[in-house]
Amino acid sequence: MSVNRALADELARQAVAVGASAPEVRGGNWRQATVATVGSSGTVMTTDGIVARRLESYLNPAVGDLIRIDASSSGDWTTPGRIATTAVRGWTSYTPTWTAGTTNPTVGNAVRAGRYQRFEKTCHLAIRLVPGSTTGFGSGAYLFGLPFPAADDVVEYVGSARLTAGSTYIGQCFAGAGATEMNVTFPASATPATAANMTQAAPATFASGHILRLSLTYQTA
Repeated sequence: MSVNRALADELARQAVAVGASAPEVRGGNWRQATVATVGSSGTVMTTDGIVARRLESYLNPAVGDLIRIDASSSGDWTTPGRIATTAVRGWTSYTPTWTAGTTNPTVGNAVRAGRYQRFEKTCHLAIRLVPGSTTGFGSGAYLFGLPFPAADDVVEYVGSARLTAGSTYIGQCFAGAGATEMNVTFPASATPATAANMTQAAPATFASGHILRLSLTYQTA
């Protein structure tokens, strides 16, 4: 009798162990995990080797993200995204290149700052340029570097520009398909309101203490 009871107890223990490790028995569940790598096909791999497919809600994945992963009864894993923490994901700093069509400027002691935030293939950026006393302005149409190449697609991308140089000038910045830089245009005349590329001399003489601000949203390659 004791042998039969012992055998029954052992079978029950093994059944519990098998059920705990078999998704089709235990059903679905979820837990926390940390992202180790980001895949190119909409997946992430956790530090303990789980490959989970991202839901549309999980934008801009990054290594080190603390995420929720969900397991189905068939053993498939998905993740809806990051778990909220006290940290807030901010914009990323970058230093945009500043070139010109004929002679490149020299930055000197200018303040040249860029920020961007990228979600999947959408990039929002902002640039602030304040020339200094040792800045060389070059000649020809100005170009400013993007943090990522633009998609080589059938559309182009237009943003806003604001130059404070005694008076305030309102213009546009433009990035073409596949571009790595954007150009800046301001009205060349009041009537008609045509536009011309920004140079050291247009729309006003660009000088120390002036402020150029640019913003653009575009699709990355």
